[in-house]
Amino acid sequence: MELVGGYLSPFARRSAVVLKALDLDFEQRPLSTAQNPDEVTAINPLCRIPALVLDGEEALIDSAAIIDYALEVGDADHALLPASGADRRAVLRHSAVATGTMEKAVASAYERHRRPKDKIHPEWLDHVNGQVAAGLTVLDSAADGRDWLHGDHMTLADINAVVAFDFVAITSSFQVKEGQVPALAALSERCNALASFAETQAKR
Repeated sequence: MELVGGYLSPFARRSAVVLKALDLDFEQRPLSTAQNPDEVTAINPLCRIPALVLDGEEALIDSAAIIDYALEVGDADHALLPASGADRRAVLRHSAVATGTMEKAVASAYERHRRPKDKIHPEWLDHVNGQVAAGLTVLDSAADGRDWLHGDHMTLADINAVVAFDFVAITSSFQVKEGQVPALAALSERCNALASFAETQAKR
């Protein structure tokens, strides 16, 4: 399998962490939509990353589809995502907050770094940054006093939360100054000591 996309993308990184956590072998092809648009478009006509090219040349073109596939083939015991019930809903709820935070953090970074300065809409940027802060606060509250966001071991909730936090720390460090979200920062530190996180650190 080949995972297409650089790990600065939180969606590519969350896919990679799940694949590694489940011991699914893959090679990374760190293409960028900005620097390699033709190559990315040949794999995903929407010119988006990540994509996972399976051994039979089938391409999965969204991180949700990639993770769903990884869970299907590599998580028979439902360790990362409980099979049903309240536990499953809790993990999915935390994951939804985290992925929403990623989306808004990407929007904030785009607004600040890619849009011409005279085209930036300050009120919209403040709104997006407020959404990022709200997501981080919710995740921090969930992590407070716990080793993991839900249950007694790492789940998709932790993976998504840490990837979101780490992306914000790189692209919007003003959102995670020391003491702002201490429990989430501690969760990030613990998880980044694991190989699946350490091996997918973003390279700018």
